[in-house]
Amino acid sequence: MAVYRAGMWLYASNLVAQLGGYLFWFAAAATVKADVLGDVAYLVASASILAFALGLGVPTALTRLYPATRDPTYISGALALTLIGAAAAASTALWRPSLALLTIVGMLSTYYGAYFQARLDTFPIFIAALTGQTARVALAPLLAHYGPDVLAATYAIPGAILTALGIAASRATPSLTKMRELVKAGAAAWLPGVVATLGTNLGVVAAYNLADPATAGYVYIAQVLANAAVGPATIITGVLLPYLSSTDRKEAGAEKAARLSLVISLPLAAVLIFGGRHFLALLGIHYVQAYPALVIYTVANILSLPASVLSSLTYAQGAYGTFLAGGLASNAARIILYLLYGASAEGVAASFLAGAAVALAYYAAVQRRVAASISHISPKIAVTAVPAAMAALGIAPAAAGAALGYAAALKLRIVNRAEVAEVARQVLPDPIYAKAAPLASKLLDILD
Repeated sequence: MAVYRAGMWLYASNLVAQLGGYLFWFAAAATVKADVLGDVAYLVASASILAFALGLGVPTALTRLYPATRDPTYISGALALTLIGAAAAASTALWRPSLALLTIVGMLSTYYGAYFQARLDTFPIFIAALTGQTARVALAPLLAHYGPDVLAATYAIPGAILTALGIAASRATPSLTKMRELVKAGAAAWLPGVVATLGTNLGVVAAYNLADPATAGYVYIAQVLANAAVGPATIITGVLLPYLSSTDRKEAGAEKAARLSLVISLPLAAVLIFGGRHFLALLGIHYVQAYPALVIYTVANILSLPASVLSSLTYAQGAYGTFLAGGLASNAARIILYLLYGASAEGVAASFLAGAAVALAYYAAVQRRVAASISHISPKIAVTAVPAAMAALGIAPAAAGAALGYAAALKLRIVNRAEVAEVARQVLPDPIYAKAAPLASKLLDILD
């Protein structure tokens, strides 16, 4: 399926973004104090909240409606709504110009990212991430002394490149057509999305205001590193919504997506849980203080994988009201807890975990049949995390533990040869696949 190749480029772009973010923070942390990084995290989190709030859920609506109809007027209508929101965001320049820049570029890049995802053409997203993150890392040590606003502005570079690529590829012009349908479909995703964005980013804002900028920096570092564990699952989940929206076998597709995403992510998550302090120490020994928050965020991200799949299934089925209620319930819990426990990095992370647990429980109740299938295979999948305990010994043992976890997934037949071949065939270029397939087949023979 083209969905795997599209998902692979999304994963590659996420991987580049995470690696770029890690290197960016590494370079910045060597030059400035944690409180400056906390200021940067505060600006980035605030811009993310504003960008989603002003986006009205239109990008999500585009990935739902365009794949199902192939009607290009949805693209033009979504562009018009995005530009209206971006114009409103420009007013924040009166307070902090860097916030306005991040918000406007965030809105435009999210729209064009949705455009490419809806077409299952995600290679431009990867190109934008690669070039933009490379520029950010190169500029970090040069701009660090100019203050948090300048450092934060570098976050707009990948989005600006993606926006330029989107303009060149789509050649779309804004139009008021299909706006009612877009707003209707977007509304179901917008309100829970706003709450979800608050649920993800308000923790940094709460830590910044209730504790201090340094604590906000630790929270953000923990989030960035924890996201690395579930990043590879983007191969499966990155374009899941447009895929489920266009197929008749929605439940079967969701079951497979949940199983494969957990198999891909759990060994990496376990590595961070057992050995995350080693990776944090690479940034600076004082960042090891973020380790408890990192463990909690990592557990939350694993719970979020099946919850995300089940919520995408619900939205793809057109159950907008049910989807809305789930988003509100799970993220309202986070927001309330942030206000109560946001004075520490661990409290922020635990609040995020609570929201993930509520989301999983809610969508499992809504999608009982699919959830039952996922829970049936979950004990086997959990076994793949056991070898990662080696990560407590260091980074090299961590790599070995992750590899053994993936071997266990094959040995236990949680995934089969056909699924591995299907993903590899879509992800790898044909010449590389042709050379790798015989060797991979011999390795699989050993595991069998």
